[in-house]
Amino acid sequence: MARKQSKKRYIWSRFFYESTNGFSCRFFIDATGTLEEVEEKTAEALFEVGRAILKTYMEHLDEAFMKDREKGLRHLGMRERDVLTRFGVVRVKRRYYRDGEGNTRFLLDEALGWDKGGMAMTPSVEAQALKMCSEISYRKSAEHLSFFLVEDIGHSLLHRRVQIRGSERAEEKGRLAEELFSWGVLPPSERRETQRLFMEADGCMISLQREGRRKHEVKVGISYEGWQRVGEEKWRTKNRRACLSAADGGAFLSQWSADLATVYDHAKVKEVIWSSDGASWLAKGPGLFSCTHAQLDRFHLKRSLTRALGFSSEASRLFSLACRGKASEVVKELEKHLEKATDERKRKRIAEALSYISSLSAWLSDWRKVLPAGEDDRSPGAIESNVDKLAADRFKKRGMSWRPQGADHMCQIIELKENGELPSFISKRVKTADARKAQAAMAYLRKEVRRDPEAWLKKNMPLLQSRSGDPWVKEVLAGLAGYDKLAC
Repeated sequence: MARKQSKKRYIWSRFFYESTNGFSCRFFIDATGTLEEVEEKTAEALFEVGRAILKTYMEHLDEAFMKDREKGLRHLGMRERDVLTRFGVVRVKRRYYRDGEGNTRFLLDEALGWDKGGMAMTPSVEAQALKMCSEISYRKSAEHLSFFLVEDIGHSLLHRRVQIRGSERAEEKGRLAEELFSWGVLPPSERRETQRLFMEADGCMISLQREGRRKHEVKVGISYEGWQRVGEEKWRTKNRRACLSAADGGAFLSQWSADLATVYDHAKVKEVIWSSDGASWLAKGPGLFSCTHAQLDRFHLKRSLTRALGFSSEASRLFSLACRGKASEVVKELEKHLEKATDERKRKRIAEALSYISSLSAWLSDWRKVLPAGEDDRSPGAIESNVDKLAADRFKKRGMSWRPQGADHMCQIIELKENGELPSFISKRVKTADARKAQAAMAYLRKEVRRDPEAWLKKNMPLLQSRSGDPWVKEVLAGLAGYDKLAC
């Protein structure tokens, strides 16, 4: 049974396991050389092995698609395409066809989810590349990938990939929101149940390039089910989920609602606690999500009071009153300070705080004063750190400027990464290949090695300057061909 399972492994995994088990590097490096030279030659040789295996596998898979193609597809010829893999760029020859409607089709491209035009990528490389782009600049991401993949990768390739995948994700979210709010169609859902769901939202202003206006707001929302203690006076939100967009406020809220519907059964969520700064685009939030309680974000409440009264004991006292829901007392005290103030700038700041607190007086009470709360329950306040980590760090802290559409596409990539859905989002484009075709492709690879090991070695791996009779070659080819021992 173990032997049968071993044969089902991917051929490249078996190859590297067999080929690196106890062999020296003498077959492709000189006896002398610095560590850096040895490392570089080792990488070149191993990467060439990987490229050869993947090239053979994909081209034979394309041949299998040709034999089983649907009627009406006329074979026109062969064309090459570069594919970026973990072993660098593999140039693959695949067949193209014309269907009854006159469209040109590449069956291998369709099966593996490759976009039209440009360099293709394997799902694992694309997921890692997009993850890097969501954390550092395109140029830095290209620089790091070029080093690890031993290829010269341009930042424009990564930029284009972010735009493609970000656009696809934005369209998907927009479609789900339209179906939900226009037609009442619920999206496929995990139908998770929870006693209490916390929701927080805020925005981050970013700089624009080549636009009529100079600033644009990126919206950030997070939801979670409570807190768990991770240390003394340290807490972590449970099942946190992020939503980001550079669209307008109404579109953001509807897309956020549709996204949560893919996770939760709203009928089974008993209580929803809303927290935000009370911005105009967030005013509809509590009603849209049928919130049990809406609470003004404590960071913005305290900032409003300290701007008006400074970091004084009076500001702390009024903040404490506000958190207890005593809006009328806070308003009266601010009115007194406004009457006493003589400096015009100070009067303006006090007036702003007075207007802010008066308009959101219903949001002042802490939810724990209104609803039953447990020992580990806390007041919402995670949104500021999440805005800093998810949006500000990538969009504005390095002097960058954006186009609104490009910023929205990057938001989608950051959201997918943060929710742990980036690899699955990319992989779902790949059609599950027929197991029979995949097995046939690997069987073909073994057959080629069995027929003439030395010829296969010279053809596919010219960097490996070694005779096919060397012990290491015997064991490598034995594993590749499926034999325990290969007599050469």
